[in-house]
This record gives sequence, C-alpha cells and structure tokens, in this order.
Amino acid sequence: MIAEVILSINNKNVDKAFDYSVPGELEQSLEPGMRVLVPFGKNGRTVEAYVVNIKKETDVEPDKLKCVSAIQDGYAVFSPVMMRLAVYMRDKYYSTLSACLQCILPPGLSLTEHKLNYAYINEGSSKREVTISETLEKGGKQAQVLELLIKSGGMSISDIKKTLGISQSPIDTLAKKGIIVCLPVRIHRMPFKAEKYARFEALNLFPEQTAALEKISRKLEPDYIGLRSVLLHGVTGSGKTEIYLRLIEKAINQGKQAVVLVPEISLTPQTVSRFVGRFSDKVSVTHSRLSDGERFDQWQRAKSGAVSVMIGPRSAIFTPFENLGIIIIDEEHETTYKSETTPKYDVKELAEKLSEYTGCLVVLGSATPSVHTYHAALNGKYELIELKARINNRPPEVKVVDMRKELIKGNRSVFSYELQDAIAENLAKRELTILFLNRRGHSTFVSCRACGHVMSCDMCSINYTYHMYTDRLVCHYCGDEIASPRVCPVCGSEYIKFFGAGTQKVEEQIKKSFPFARVLRMDLDTTSKKNSHEQIYSSFLAGEADILIGTQMIAKGLDFPRVTLVGIIAADISIHMGDFRSAEKSFQLLTQVSGRAGRAELPGRAIIQTYNPEHYSIVYSRTNDYKAFYEHEIDFRQQLDYPPFSHLFVALFTGESEKRVAQCIYKLYEIMKRQNTESELDIFRPTPATVFKIKNIFRHKLIVKAENEEKLKKFVFGCIDELRKNEDLSDITVNSSLDPLNIP
Repeated sequence: MIAEVILSINNKNVDKAFDYSVPGELEQSLEPGMRVLVPFGKNGRTVEAYVVNIKKETDVEPDKLKCVSAIQDGYAVFSPVMMRLAVYMRDKYYSTLSACLQCILPPGLSLTEHKLNYAYINEGSSKREVTISETLEKGGKQAQVLELLIKSGGMSISDIKKTLGISQSPIDTLAKKGIIVCLPVRIHRMPFKAEKYARFEALNLFPEQTAALEKISRKLEPDYIGLRSVLLHGVTGSGKTEIYLRLIEKAINQGKQAVVLVPEISLTPQTVSRFVGRFSDKVSVTHSRLSDGERFDQWQRAKSGAVSVMIGPRSAIFTPFENLGIIIIDEEHETTYKSETTPKYDVKELAEKLSEYTGCLVVLGSATPSVHTYHAALNGKYELIELKARINNRPPEVKVVDMRKELIKGNRSVFSYELQDAIAENLAKRELTILFLNRRGHSTFVSCRACGHVMSCDMCSINYTYHMYTDRLVCHYCGDEIASPRVCPVCGSEYIKFFGAGTQKVEEQIKKSFPFARVLRMDLDTTSKKNSHEQIYSSFLAGEADILIGTQMIAKGLDFPRVTLVGIIAADISIHMGDFRSAEKSFQLLTQVSGRAGRAELPGRAIIQTYNPEHYSIVYSRTNDYKAFYEHEIDFRQQLDYPPFSHLFVALFTGESEKRVAQCIYKLYEIMKRQNTESELDIFRPTPATVFKIKNIFRHKLIVKAENEEKLKKFVFGCIDELRKNEDLSDITVNSSLDPLNIP
C-alpha cells in the first residue's frame, strides 16, 4: 500500500506528490485527506504531510522508499471536494498545493488534545480525607482550589485560575500530592449561547420578495437544470435577509447545509442574532476574533453534522459540510472577499467552483453590486433578480451639502451648518444619529478647498497621490510625476490642502458641540478586543447612545430601527483614492451608509458633505440610481480598457534598500519590454507603491494589463523567473497579484 502525500512545506521545489509505503498496522486506518507524519530529507526529519491518494504501486526504488510514521488525527481533515478545490486554487492563483491545503485547514487543528485542562478531587487516594483536612486547615491558595473543587465537583483549570485569580502553581502542587487529578478533557467551546437570542419569526413577504424567492427557490431542487448562481440586487431595506432565511430553511428541510458569508466582523453580531433567532442551535459562527480553539470546535461541529448553518467571513467558505446546499455571499461587492495573502483567492470564484462540484446554489446579494459582478450578470454568468423597493416604501431623503460654500460662509468646522442643525434636532427628538467618515486606504489626495479641484493625471483619469518623501504628485498607473502645487492651477487659490480628518477628531468635536450627547465610536481603535463589535452594536441598538461615529464597518448591512439621520462627513475621501475603482467604491459607500437611515417606521434622511457635488458617484448616490451609475462607470472602464474588459497584474517588490528595490523592479520592467514582442500587453513603468514605506521596508510596484488572463499570468511569471535566474533576489520580496481589489 502506497500513500501519495503533499508535504506541509510551502516551497515550489517540493510542491509535488511524494510516495511513501504504509506500514501494515496503518493500512486499515489510512485514507485520502488525512494528515500524517513522514520522514523527509537526508536527515530523515519528521514533517507533516497530507495524503492525496492511495495506490498499490510506485516507481520509487524499494531501498529509497520511506515509510509513513504516524497518522495524526484519526480522520480525514480534507473531504474529496476540498482536495479538489485546493488543486483548483493552486492552478488559479499560482500557489503551491501545500499552501492551498494549509489555507483550507481550520485554525487550532495542531493544538494538542492531550493538554491537562480539567481538575477534580482524587477519589481513589487512601489518605484523601486526612490530606485534604490538613491542607484546608493551613488555608492559602491550595485550600481555595480545594474548596472550589469540593463545591463544583470539578472544573476546567483555566476557570479555576480565572475564578480565584491564581497561577498554575497551587494546582500543580495539589496534583503532585495526589489530592486532585488533572486530565485532558475535550471541552467544546461555543462562541455564543443560542438561548440568549430572541426568536426571530418569519416576516410577511411583499409581492416583490415573494416573486424573487420563488425564482431562486427553484434552483434548490435536485432536478433543476440551469444557472445555480444568482445576483440578488436589492436596494437597502428591501428585505434580502428574509429571503436568505427562507432559502436556508428550504435547504435544511432537504437535509442540506448552508454557508453564509459576511464581509465584516462588525456585521456578525446582527447576522448571528437573526439566524440563531430563526434556526437556534443549528447555527454556528467563525471569525478571526475567536480563539483558534473556538474556531476549531466550530469546524468539528460542522464536520460532524451537529450544525447546518455556518456564518463567517471569507474563510468560512472552507466549512467541511458533507451536503452543501447553498452559499450566500452578502454585500458581495466588498473587497474583503478577496484574500491579500497567498493563496490570493477570490471567495466568489471558490463559491462558483463549489457549485460546480456539489450542485449547491450560490446567492450573491447587494444593494450596490460590484461593477464586475453586475456586468457578469448582464452577460449571463448569474441570473439577475432585483428588489427595487424598500419594505417600508420610504427611502431616506438625501441632501448634498457643498462644503465650498460652507468655507465662503466662514465655516471651517468638519460639520456643515445643516448637519449641525440636524444633529441638534435629532437629539431633541431622542432619535439616533450615525456619523460616517471613511478612512479606508492610506493615501491622501491634494485638493483645493476654494474651488474643489483635485490634482489628477490627464492620461489616466486617475488622481495623483502625494509622496511626502519627494514632495511630488505621482500617478500610480502610468508613472507620471509633477511637482506638488503651492497654489491651485484652476483658480489660483492658496487653499491647497491634504484632505482628511479622523473619527477621533469627529468624536471630540461632537462632544464639544453637544456635551450632553451620549457617543459611541466604532473603528479599528475601539474594536480591537474580543466581542467589542457585539458590545458596541448591542449598546447602540438598545438606545444606550445617541450618536454612533464610525468608519466603513458601520457603512453597510447594519439595521438600527431608531436611526433617522446619517451624516457623511467627507465624501471626497472615497472619491479620490488614486484607484480606477474610486468612483465605484465611493458610490457603494455613500449609498450603503445613507441606507442606514429610516429603516423602520420613522422617516430617515442623509446629509452628504462634499467639495465635489458634481461628481457622478455623488449625483447618482443621492438618487440611489445604481443603473445610471453603472452605465456611466462601465463606459469609462471600456474606453480605458480597465476591468472587467481586461486583467491587471501587479508585481510588488519590497526590501530594506530603496535603491535595490528600484533597481530590481526596473530590471523586471526591461525584461518585460523585451519579451512583449507582439505588444499584446500594456506594461506600465514601475512606481513607488501608494504606501511607499512600511516599517522601514520600501515598496515599488509594476502593473501589466492584458485581455487574456492565462497569457498575462504566464507572461508575468515567466519574466519573474528570468529575473531570478539573472539576479540574486535574496534581499527582495516579490509579491504578485492578479486583479487585486486594492492596488498597493
């Protein structure tokens, strides 16, 4: 019996199957998908490996054939479907199979199950009563442990230490004396308690919802022939979540399971409350704020069939369900659905593959679909189903405030006069307010506060980015550079500013202007601790604060019935990001955050503050006209041959020496120009990355554009391989990415 294994070593030189003989005592137990330990290399060091196949013959000579040392888990950690998906990921994202398999593995799998984690009184000790009585008389920490265990009958060691505020030492001492017993016990950790969630009853459907549900439900039938992928385009507040719940209910009734993907941890508490409220303990959740042990436990519950619904971010796509019936990708337009670490997978592409392998239904939902997805739907890749009206049939009133006029009035505050008045009015009526400031991305843009002009590259229709190190403006697509202006080239004003303000500054200003307002802030600084998202969400939902200030994590999906006012502090930040997708991201953010207002009985309004009220992303977001925006944007993309009409490949070189990084990436550029004999590809001159230096590591990038994805990948990787042959890149890190959603 021969096992073909992939070594758990992320190195292209060993990214192939190796044959190992299987000892007789393991033959009945070993199966594909298992983790094993094998000797590897001249010194025979033990390494982890994954069994991809079992066969009877091998071409390896008998004296060179090594033997599998041990099975690690006793069960297959990879199903045949996940093994197949890993192979697809390797080929699609130009990674090693080992890296793809490691990506699929659940966190916490390597945690030993033999750790002593539970303690109780030793019933078998002949001196038990006497020893305990001596110990209790002395008092101290050992006596506290004993009293706790006598009262409880037994407890996890971590809970003992937490309850008593003690170290491990008194527990170890009692164990050495034989008074207590410590042993490994499998503790199933739950990230939430289902019983704390109120029942979320099924809502009455409106005719538009009913029609959409009927169309999508047909695709869950085993004998359905046709597209099993749907784009559910529904305006904010149109009832997409209830459709998701009904579809999952049907899948569960068919004995199938569901994966529900959300883009932000901040959305998880709300989603969990609704899904647990409907399906109780059939629901589980996974995300990065859980411990590795908690995430592993949820993986095991899914694998064993103990749960039928898994909620989580993109990594939840690897949930080991045996009978997957539906994958829902909510807020499908979000960039977090594409991994920025190797393998750089796109969760939507993996969902489509899983649908191909299992026949499961894939539902992409959004009020503001990505241009790429909507274009694909119009061209037949997805069935497009639309919800055009809010359930309450009352979209928020959206007002755009021209901050140039505020400046003329002498208002240099981050709040327009109209927004200040609206906040005061909301506080007086005891209605809730959301203030949104987008800090997504790292680069600033240069803007004239008098006329609103933004410095941009004429050749690319892309805004320049300011580089402090050189005091120059650089286009990150074609490499064009100009000196940083001291006066506006349009109106001659000296009000040239680097635009931007932080959420903390907004919070301070609110507290000064409205000292009695109760304020919560949700951003990276306030959500670093475990369960912090849920605490802020629950607190605001319960009306324990009047104003919620936040970044993009409050911009979409969240449903607060008492919110009647949304203020968007600086719409221009998302417009001027130096990326060809800037207008798209701006429209999505503005539309999504405006949609947080007036979702229940009370009417809502949104105030958008901008220095560019004429910009089409703002004009169309004010009227919530997605189709008009799409037509404008897709025409721009087609004229300049940007995705979805082409593919972009970005090579990012990083290193400690700026000179070396620049030299190496320019050598790659020269190789590419030489190899591009038929001029099929557009190769842009290397430029500093948007974030030029991180922790004293310098970053330069090179962008290549082409229509054919496979030709583009082969060309770029072929040129990189040629560079490696002629240049020592040991001091340079090469990071490559196809169609990244955020250009570095």
